[in-house]
Order: sequence, then C-alpha cells, then structure tokens
Amino acid sequence: MEALPGAGLDRDPQIRAYRAKADAFVSESTPRRNFGRARQLLVDSSPTVRTYVRFDVDLTSSDITHVSLLLFSRSRSRTGYRVQLVYGPWKERAINFVNAPELVPPSVASGPLRARAWKAVDVTSLVAGEKGVSFALSTESPNGAVFRSRETVFRGPRLVVEREPHDTTGSTTTSTGASPQPPPPPRAH
Repeated sequence: MEALPGAGLDRDPQIRAYRAKADAFVSESTPRRNFGRARQLLVDSSPTVRTYVRFDVDLTSSDITHVSLLLFSRSRSRTGYRVQLVYGPWKERAINFVNAPELVPPSVASGPLRARAWKAVDVTSLVAGEKGVSFALSTESPNGAVFRSRETVFRGPRLVVEREPHDTTGSTTTSTGASPQPPPPPRAH
C-alpha cells in the first residue's frame, strides 16, 4: 500500500474540557460583598456586575490549536458578554468589587445568548502561551446575563482545549510530500 501525501495529518484532534477551579461575580452595588458560593454567575452594565473564572490549565504547548470558554446561559441576551484576561491574584471566597483584578485588553465578544443553552466563545487569541488563566466577563447590556457557576457541577464553566495529536507511529515523510519510489532495477551486464 502506498503512503498518501500528508498521511498521519488527518487524525482527529484531541479535545479535553477542564472545569473551572474558581468562579465568582462582583457587584458595584454591594462593593465589599463576596459571591464566591453563588450557584449562578452574573454580568450587567447598570450597576456594573462582572464575573471572574479561573482555570488551572497549561496552555503553553505549541500543539494547542483551539481554546473555547464554555458557559451555560440561564438567560437570553442580544448583546451577550465580553471575555478578557486578568492577571492579578484573587480568591473565590474573598473577591469583591473593591479588590477584584483589573480587566486587561483585548477582549472577545460572545455574541447573542440563548436561554438554557451552552455558549462556546473562541478565546484562543487571548490565552496562547498562558499557564493557568483567569477571565473576567463583562457586558454593555443593561439587561445583563446569568450563567451557571461551578457550584452546579454539571453546568459549570468549562475550558475546552483542542490539541493536534502527536505522530507516534514513527513514520517519516518527505518535504515534497511525494510517495517513496522503489530503487531502479539492476542493469544487465
């Protein structure tokens, strides 16, 4: 059987979902209150309410091809939310509006949300090369949005990481992608 050009590159990617290690929302209307044990996460623009989510996942590998933040939305929203990285330390049972880390540009928009449905947001451009990530979610919508927190277990935030599988078969390919040719037949003397 002849090897096809690019053989071994058409295998399925490895996909793994990681559960959040911490999540909480903070509210401008109750700036010193902690919501780290809440079963839901909120975002709103008036008053300002932001959600923080942390994942302990190493994203420094060069074989990572796609990363998505997956949230289960309890509410519908035309505006959706924005995702940004945060770098300051925070603890789930201590974070509040006063001590929450600042949001770091750039951001990624979720687009519209359906009620009682999962929403995946491509955050690959934000997290490439990071080791452990914390996100802040915010919105410009005065109607806000509500999500399930990690305290709900089965519908809590997830980070879905897609990796290109490593070739462990030991096969080699040529740079032209051409199939190897058999040696020429010996010459008659």
